[in-house]
Amino acid sequence: MDQKIYWERPELSGRRHPANPAIREYVLPKIKVISDFIRLQPSVKLLDVGCGNGFFTFYFDKVCDTCGVDFSEKMLALNPVEKKMLMDAKDLKFKDDSFDVVFCHALLHHVEDIDRVVSEMKRVSRKYVVILEPNILNPLMFLFSIIKKEERGALRFSLSFLRKLIERNGLSMLASFSYGLIVPNKTPLFLLPVMRWFNFKQPFGMTNFLITQK
Repeated sequence: MDQKIYWERPELSGRRHPANPAIREYVLPKIKVISDFIRLQPSVKLLDVGCGNGFFTFYFDKVCDTCGVDFSEKMLALNPVEKKMLMDAKDLKFKDDSFDVVFCHALLHHVEDIDRVVSEMKRVSRKYVVILEPNILNPLMFLFSIIKKEERGALRFSLSFLRKLIERNGLSMLASFSYGLIVPNKTPLFLLPVMRWFNFKQPFGMTNFLITQK
């Protein structure tokens, strides 16, 4: 199953809505961390690349001028925000410097030409590029990436790998770290009161953060 088919499969209709408590607990602390480095306000134009069904788009749209793009029609149909477009991350149909912040979450490990995507994100950004990807040092993420064929691209996604990616694409690092343990689609709701205690920077966190600028 290639990535295009993977993101159009029927069972995706059962994904959690962005307003689900587990998604909210996964996303909002991360946006808070980002806002420690980047001032997010209504005048800020943000592009969510590979926005999917809107886990982050839904919440960014409440604090800044947000647009989402994705190559899956099915995922875009599930995304509740108004400004969304069908688009390939390797060929973003925007002019240079169109957005203040360009963001992606769990996108790069699904694409073959990672540098091309990062280059496009940099091109359409006026200043900031923010990347969130799985942390392969997390044991559960490592196991999931081995078991699930379409997720095996994550097996190389350590912080050191991502830092080298940023460096060779000419971006300056503001911060890089691993964070949190919540899995948005799988964490049972009854565990949220416990799991939120792990919303902090940690070497074996589930998500790698890279906050960069041009």
